[in-house]
Amino acid sequence: MAQAGMRVIVVGGGVIGGAVALALARRGVAVELLERDLVGAGASGAAAGMLAPLSESQAPGPFLPIGLAALREFSPWVDTVEALAGVRLDLLHSGVLMLAAPGEEAALRDRLDWQRQHDPGATFLDGPALARLVPHLAAGPAGALHYPNEVQVDARRYTLALARAAQAAGAHLREGTPATAILQAGGRVTGVATGRERLEADAVVVASGSDGALLRPLGIDLPLVPIKGEMVRLLPAGPLAGPIVFAPGGYIVPKADGTVLVGATQLPGRHDLGVEAGAVATLLGFAQRLVPQLAAARFVDAWAGLRPGLPDRLPAVGPLPPLPGLWAAVGHHRNGILLAGWTGERLAEALLDGRPLPAAVLPSRYLPPAAG
Repeated sequence: MAQAGMRVIVVGGGVIGGAVALALARRGVAVELLERDLVGAGASGAAAGMLAPLSESQAPGPFLPIGLAALREFSPWVDTVEALAGVRLDLLHSGVLMLAAPGEEAALRDRLDWQRQHDPGATFLDGPALARLVPHLAAGPAGALHYPNEVQVDARRYTLALARAAQAAGAHLREGTPATAILQAGGRVTGVATGRERLEADAVVVASGSDGALLRPLGIDLPLVPIKGEMVRLLPAGPLAGPIVFAPGGYIVPKADGTVLVGATQLPGRHDLGVEAGAVATLLGFAQRLVPQLAAARFVDAWAGLRPGLPDRLPAVGPLPPLPGLWAAVGHHRNGILLAGWTGERLAEALLDGRPLPAAVLPSRYLPPAAG
């Protein structure tokens, strides 16, 4: 439970910042949520909206237990968000298919051996079973891993709902308000400066995605890198429901509104949001080879987002040891939608109750040891 009158500023109104603000506000904290643009304008609104921890795990590692916990907790978390925001998020239990590249069926079966310890529902589908489940796929794949328990949401709608839910819980949202500096006095954080005022707080949470500029003047240089991803949206001529499909070269995501997302490029170190003609051509070619009927689909739009990456592809969530009161929630790479609720809840528990965070996500792994 928060101390009476505790104030926290959350910098960044994307899916992570919105979830942190919601988790803190529900515990009685006075939260200021600062977004330099509009909520959903960044990477969160550009995401495909997949919650797929097993699909994203080629081998066991520290991400897997975190991702699986986030997936287990997502449905009740969404219930809370929907109730507070007064919207329906249309969580789709679509499942995910991971198609085998030529000659890689054995590798996928080996992967399934350890993954079924975490989800007994995961299976390997041979060619005929695959054709029965997704008849719209082109002939050729010899098989696929099927993860029936992985889900998806509309990422932009979810991001907007989180901000709205945080406000309903008592948080104050300021859009068009960039934080220009973190304030400190007496060896600890005291708030942030914006272009117009100084806001005081007991703690500051930086949830700025791939942008670490606010931390660098403090001598904190997390190795964040933007990983640009371009995506297109198509409207098929006829219904194209079914699971998300990963294949060599990309993925397709049938959405609840009848459109299909096709993604995505991966361009590390790119900061621009322009969509290149060559990328669109590549994604359209991939989509048509995978699902021939998409050749007749109507092109709806294309966009780009900047995934926030760290070298180990794990987020940095927790205190920043050089300055008491300063916290980070950045670097969620391809899994911000999956990990938002987990991050919000775990960070709130750590900040307010001192509950330890997993060592694998602590920002201190990228910081020099404290002197003394």
